[in-house]
Amino acid sequence: MSDETRRIQSVDRAFQILRQISENGCSSILEISEEVGLSPGTVHTHLATLKSKGFVQQEGKKYKLGMEFIPFSERARSQTDLFRAGKTEIEKLAHEYDAVAHLITEYQGKTLILYEMFGKDAIGKEVHTKKRDAPQVHTHCTAGGKAILAHLPESRVDQIIEQQGLPAYTSHTITDKNALYEELEQIRDQRYAVNNEEVVYGNQGIGAPIIDEHESVIGAISISGPANNWQGKQLEDELAKAVIRSANNIEINIHTETGFL
Repeated sequence: MSDETRRIQSVDRAFQILRQISENGCSSILEISEEVGLSPGTVHTHLATLKSKGFVQQEGKKYKLGMEFIPFSERARSQTDLFRAGKTEIEKLAHEYDAVAHLITEYQGKTLILYEMFGKDAIGKEVHTKKRDAPQVHTHCTAGGKAILAHLPESRVDQIIEQQGLPAYTSHTITDKNALYEELEQIRDQRYAVNNEEVVYGNQGIGAPIIDEHESVIGAISISGPANNWQGKQLEDELAKAVIRSANNIEINIHTETGFL
């Protein structure tokens, strides 16, 4: 029996509803019904069950994700080797360079933030906080995302580009596939990636890949700060060496038991 035939329809429907609420925020039964293609009665039945278990909350006639997801998400993150191995390195980078530091991984063509830390006077906190609740759909314009893309098989990169596209966030964003592949080759050679105001004007980032024992990329580490302050080859070299060193430390932590003590 195939995995497809073994799927339980009611569970599929429940996840459709949860995904709709997650992506659209507080939603009414009618809004959910129209979005997922289920009758209002079916939607109401699923919501009542999810509500009884704490996975949705009702506010008037609308529903939002429930508090029960919070401990689930924390457990999922804390059980991830990459998070446990990288948390301390992220904190060091954020405080040493007064920057925003990220530990990310790729999932279904998107990037997920496993851990984020702000330096004392780091800029861009509001922008980064807004991005925290959902996967970053486009990996081609962030330092960490490009560091990951550079170390994925070309067929996988092609698939991600086909699925997500190469939209422009600013005039600096790479939107041409050939130009992106040229930059990915450069990233592999120099071992780090740069986001030069490609997502937000005035913000620059530098990232490095995290590679496992099978030579597969499992994530990336990055820091970002003000583009007007992070100028010059000397500074780029210093920051690049810092993120590469942290990525190497995380790789060592993953492969040694002492990394989790």
